[in-house]
Amino acid sequence: MQKHILLLIILTALFVSCKNNQELSDFDKFTGRWTLDIVEVQKDSTTKWEPRQGHYKNRQGFIIYDGLGGMGVHHVTEHYEDYEFKGTGGLDSLTKEDLRHLADNFVYFGKYRVNDSLKIIEHHIESVNFQHMWGTVAKRNYSFKGDTLILNPITNTYPKTRLKWLRLNDRN
Repeated sequence: MQKHILLLIILTALFVSCKNNQELSDFDKFTGRWTLDIVEVQKDSTTKWEPRQGHYKNRQGFIIYDGLGGMGVHHVTEHYEDYEFKGTGGLDSLTKEDLRHLADNFVYFGKYRVNDSLKIIEHHIESVNFQHMWGTVAKRNYSFKGDTLILNPITNTYPKTRLKWLRLNDRN
């Protein structure tokens, strides 16, 4: 009887350890390319999340995590790629409207670290199109719901923002 109990304990331990090895860490879950689905805002702790309006309405873009600790994000206004510049060439010819269009382009690159116990990802920004963000750390709360990644910039003020990203299937 004791042999059966010992065998049962050993088999249970093997089963549990095999199952744990097959589960992905949060760091591994980030790996890949994601496309921006929606940017939402919450006005206060009692209101529901609503699609963001203004220049953040219908943003489009991508975020990539390379699985080695490097990342990049780029998002722009809806139909950004369809804009026709008024200037005829060169930086000196850009109009105010052209410059406003370029300012709606948000991009940065850097390293990332995941704290899965706190559900926080840190983007250590090494290069960015907004000078005041160089060398800063952008912290986000995160969660996964199937093939959706939800990132919430950490802030103590309202309105709060969250970005929902959909995993791209790059296996095809």
